[in-house]
Amino acid sequence: MALTIATILAGLGLFFVGSEMLTSNLRSLASRKIQLGIARVASSLAMGLLWGAILGAITQSTQVATFILVGLLLARLIDPIRAFPIIIGANIGSSLIIFVVTMDITTVVLLALGATGIALTIQRLNNWQTILRAVFGLCLLYYGLTLLAHGAAPFAEDPFFQEMMLGTHGSPMAALAIGILLTVICQSSITVALLAITFAGSGFFSFEQAVMIIYGTNLGSSISTWMLSGKIRGTARQVAMYQVAFNIVGCVVLVPLFYVETLGDVPLLMALVQSLSSDLGHQLAIICLLFNVAAAVVLVPLLKPQQRLFEKLYPATRQEDDSRLVYLSERSIDDPEIATLMAEKEQLRLMARLPLYIEAMRLDEPLARTRRLTELHDSFASVHGQAGIYIHSMAEDGLTPENHDIVYRVVDRHNRLEGIEEALRHFADSAPLLEGSATLASIRTGLVEGLDAIMLTCIDGMESGDAEDMAMIERITGDRGDVMEGVRRSFLSDDTVALSREEKLGLMQLTGLFERLVFLLRDMALKAPLDSAGANT
Repeated sequence: MALTIATILAGLGLFFVGSEMLTSNLRSLASRKIQLGIARVASSLAMGLLWGAILGAITQSTQVATFILVGLLLARLIDPIRAFPIIIGANIGSSLIIFVVTMDITTVVLLALGATGIALTIQRLNNWQTILRAVFGLCLLYYGLTLLAHGAAPFAEDPFFQEMMLGTHGSPMAALAIGILLTVICQSSITVALLAITFAGSGFFSFEQAVMIIYGTNLGSSISTWMLSGKIRGTARQVAMYQVAFNIVGCVVLVPLFYVETLGDVPLLMALVQSLSSDLGHQLAIICLLFNVAAAVVLVPLLKPQQRLFEKLYPATRQEDDSRLVYLSERSIDDPEIATLMAEKEQLRLMARLPLYIEAMRLDEPLARTRRLTELHDSFASVHGQAGIYIHSMAEDGLTPENHDIVYRVVDRHNRLEGIEEALRHFADSAPLLEGSATLASIRTGLVEGLDAIMLTCIDGMESGDAEDMAMIERITGDRGDVMEGVRRSFLSDDTVALSREEKLGLMQLTGLFERLVFLLRDMALKAPLDSAGANT
C-alpha cells in the first residue's frame, strides 16, 4: 500500500511539474513576433483557423490563447471578426497534445527524457534552452501519467472504492460536475482531461463517465475564462466571451447526444469513436478533439451574425477608442516616408492629450479626478506602446540613407514623450498635497495654469513648425531653476510663514516637477522637432 501511494504521489508530482514546464516554455515561444505574425496573416477564415490551431498547440491553453488575442485586439492589431476563427482553431489545436500523451511511446519518452536532461546541462546549447525545457516537461508529464496509471490500478479493485463509485449510480451529471469543479480549481482543462483519461484507464471511471468529465472540463474552462475576464470591457471582452460561448455551444450539442446514445441506445458519437480505436486512451483523446470540432462546425458558418451579436452585447468603450492607434497600421509602415508621417501624427495625438491632465487636476471631486487621471494614463500608455512597436520596427528594418535622421528623431521624440507623461503624472499626484493649504493655494494654481499655457504653446509651435512659434517656445521655456528656487526660499526661509510638513513636501515636489516638465518640453521641442510641419491630429 505504501508503495502504491508513493507511486501515485510521484506520478502526480512529475505530471504537474511537467505540465508547468511544458506550458511555461511553450508560452515563451509565443513571442511578440509570433503574435504579430498571427495578426498579419490571419486575414482569412482558413488562415485564422490554422494560426489558431498553431497558437493553441504552442500555448496548450485556450485561456492563454484567448488573452493573447485580447492583447492583440487592445493593441488594434486584430479585430473580433478575425479573432473568432483563431479562437476556434486554438481550441482544436490545444487538444492535439492529448493524442501525443495517450500514445504508448514509453521507450521513446525515456530516451528523450535522458537526452534532453543531458542537453540542458550543455552550455553550448543555451540558445535552445526554451525548446529543450518544453520537451523535457512533456516527457515528465508523460512519465508522470504512466506512474499514476500504475499506482492507481490497484485502487480500482479495492472494495471501498467500488462501493463509492456504485454510490454515484454511474451518474453522468456527477461526472460532468467533477470535470467542471476540477477544471475551475486547476485552471487547466487539458490537465483534468489527461487525469480523467489516466484514471479511466485504471478502472476508476467508465468510458461514459470519462466522456462526461471531458465535457465538464470544457464548461469549467468557460467558467474560469469568464472569471478571469471580469475586468475586461468593450470589444476585448467579445473575444473572451466568445471563448466562453464556444465551450457552451459544444456542451449544448454533445450532452443531449450523449443521453440519446446512452438512454435511447442509439449509436452516435461514442459508438463512432469506439469503432475507430480499441484503445481507451485514444478513444477519449478523439472525444476531446470531436468536442471542439463539433462546436466549430456549428459556429464557423455563423461568424457574421455572431459578430453583430457580440458587438451589441459588448460595445466599445470611450477609453478603448482613446487607447487605439489612428494612423499607424501594418500597411502604413510598408512605405518608410508614409510610416514616419503616420508616426508623427500619432505622436501629435499623444501631445494633444497632455493638457487633458491639467483639466483633470481642475476637477473638485478627488475620486473623479483620480479616476480621470488613471483613464488618461492607461490610454496614453496603450497608444504609446502600440505606436512604439511600429516605430522601433521602422528603426530596425526601415532605415535608409535618406530617412536615417528623421527616423532617429521619431524614436527620440517617442522616448521623450514617455518621460514627459510620467513627470506630468507625478505632478498631478503631487498637486493635492497643496490643495488644502490656504498659504500655498495660489502657488499651486499658478504652477498648474502656467504649465498648461507652456504645454499648449509647445504643442502648437511643434505642430506648426513656424520659426516665430519655435522662438516663442525657446523664450517661455528658458531656465526656471532660479525662479523656482526663489519661490521655495520665499516660503521655506520665511519665519512668518508657518508650513506643515506636508505643505513643505508638496511645495518641494511640485516646484521641482514643474521645473523638470518645462525642461523636458523645451528639450523635445528644440532637439526632436516634427519633420512634417503642419501635420494635424
